[in-house]
Amino acid sequence: MVDLVRVDGRLIHGMIVVTWCGVLHPDILAVANDAAANDEIHKMTLKLAKPGNVEQCLVWTLDKAVAKLQEEKFIRKKVFLTVATVEDAYYIIKRVPTIKRLNIGPEVDGEKGRDTTGKTEISDGVYTSTEKFVLLKELHDDGVEVFAQITPAMSKTDFAEFAKKFE
Repeated sequence: MVDLVRVDGRLIHGMIVVTWCGVLHPDILAVANDAAANDEIHKMTLKLAKPGNVEQCLVWTLDKAVAKLQEEKFIRKKVFLTVATVEDAYYIIKRVPTIKRLNIGPEVDGEKGRDTTGKTEISDGVYTSTEKFVLLKELHDDGVEVFAQITPAMSKTDFAEFAKKFE
């Protein structure tokens, strides 16, 4: 079962491997990203970052993630899933109703890096747009715990708190 979906434009990096996996203790670290899943070098690089205490690191397209996360094998395992964007998280969560927790971290624009133009800071270092907030609100209204947090050691900003910034 998916313990947590995290939006993080870098997908897997040191903070994911050390901090988040260290706190969550997943059996499987999975990435759902069409570009990475269709690029053998990128996929291999992501898999090489698998921490020793995690059984598997898998890289799927969004559609394959939706299918796999509903298979018995993955329902019985503790899965930590990373995606690059709020839209990707929305796509998967709307199709896999057992997912109940979404962490918003920093998204990254492939050309500009961390672009905060036209976005609102919802937590220390985490920004989102009004359009993405609408998607997050829908997930929240569907019963998904939505929160922003860079690392588990930092304070967690829950949906109700950052929603005030969009009133």
